[in-house]
Amino acid sequence: MVDITLVDGLFVELLAASKPYLTIAELEEVQELVNQAEYPVALETFVHIFVDGGKSATQHVFSIITRLTGMLQMQLDDTISRIPRLPPGSV
Repeated sequence: MVDITLVDGLFVELLAASKPYLTIAELEEVQELVNQAEYPVALETFVHIFVDGGKSATQHVFSIITRLTGMLQMQLDDTISRIPRLPPGSV
C-alpha cells in the first residue's frame, strides 16, 4: 500500500521545485488532481506538461519524479527520458 502522506509531501515538493518552469494554470491543473488523490494522473499530467511544452527540469525534479513513479508503480521511463535536463546548479 502506498503511503499517501509521503506521496502528498513529494507532490508538494515537486510543485514547489517546478514553480519557476510552470504557468499558474499548469500548477493548478496538477494541484487539482493531487487534491482529488488522482496521483498517477497528476504525475502523468505533470510529465506531459514538461514533454509537450519543451520544458527542461532540474536533477531535483527528476529525482522526485523517479521516487513518485516507483511509489505509484508507474512506467513512465520512456516519457521522462524525453524531458531535457537543466545543468547542475540551475534553479
